[in-house]
Amino acid sequence: MAQIEYATASYKTPMHHRISAHMPVQAIWTDDESGKRIKVEGTTENLGENSALVNLEILPPVGAEVKLRILDENKTIIEVATEVIRVERDPSKPLAALTVLQNLKKWKSIGMEAAQQWVTHHWKLNYEEEWVN
Repeated sequence: MAQIEYATASYKTPMHHRISAHMPVQAIWTDDESGKRIKVEGTTENLGENSALVNLEILPPVGAEVKLRILDENKTIIEVATEVIRVERDPSKPLAALTVLQNLKKWKSIGMEAAQQWVTHHWKLNYEEEWVN
């Protein structure tokens, strides 16, 4: 029996599940220079198994520890400690990539489930609107 050879080794790299959901968030961190606590609201772009990409009006610096709260109608769904690993300073869409530092099991079960529910709910709304005459 012939064996299949792959052109790249990428098939060995595990795929990380990401859910594209625009859920409200609150990010809180302490500014190193002023010592001031900064609290910003925004939305998620996507949630991964150990990360989140969030759209925030004010971006925390790379390396900052950020308390991230995912909200549903001003009620906290989950709160986790994260670290900023990358920022995109596009004025039209400033983004911060955050990696979850603790409670990964809780993040995967509660955070990812909430994102999946958000997608399902909004998909149904969009689908039903297209078919209503």
